[in-house]
Amino acid sequence: MIELKLHHVERLEELFSKTPKEARTVFARAINRSAVTARSKASQEIRAKYIIRASDAKSAIKINKANASKLSAQVRASGPVTPLMKFDVTPTKPNNAIVRARVKKSGGRKPITHGFIAGMSNSHTNVFTRVGKSRLPIKGLYGPSIAQMMGEDTVIKSIATHAQETLDKRMEHEMNRLLYGG
Repeated sequence: MIELKLHHVERLEELFSKTPKEARTVFARAINRSAVTARSKASQEIRAKYIIRASDAKSAIKINKANASKLSAQVRASGPVTPLMKFDVTPTKPNNAIVRARVKKSGGRKPITHGFIAGMSNSHTNVFTRVGKSRLPIKGLYGPSIAQMMGEDTVIKSIATHAQETLDKRMEHEMNRLLYGG
């Protein structure tokens, strides 16, 4: 969980003592902008380490926005594990070639012993392996979920630092906008 701090809260409360509702609106706007940039930064950090599309990363990261009565926002990643086909896999269509996959950008493609690519009747294509000696059952292979990728220490620290910087800038911008117009 990432926690951000509002700096100079006493000064802000003093400035807005006559208009507390506007102050809360200003705080909520700044918090929401910080949350949106945190989601973008999370997607960038995940894609810097893992081979995954931006749309796949961003679709799993949700924002619960702040408002004047609730001055907190949440940036959460949730969802199931990611099918191996969403990463770097060769071949991309069913054939007899050896299946190789790469999840992280730092490594190379690794061969998957007894792995094969198959398309299911519900149009789901993935890498599968057989459970036993017979043809069925088969099981799909998966990489980490977006939440697991986002939960890495280096990713969380980078997101928190970026979100705090954005919050500080946005607070100053929103205060100037309210006080001096704009």
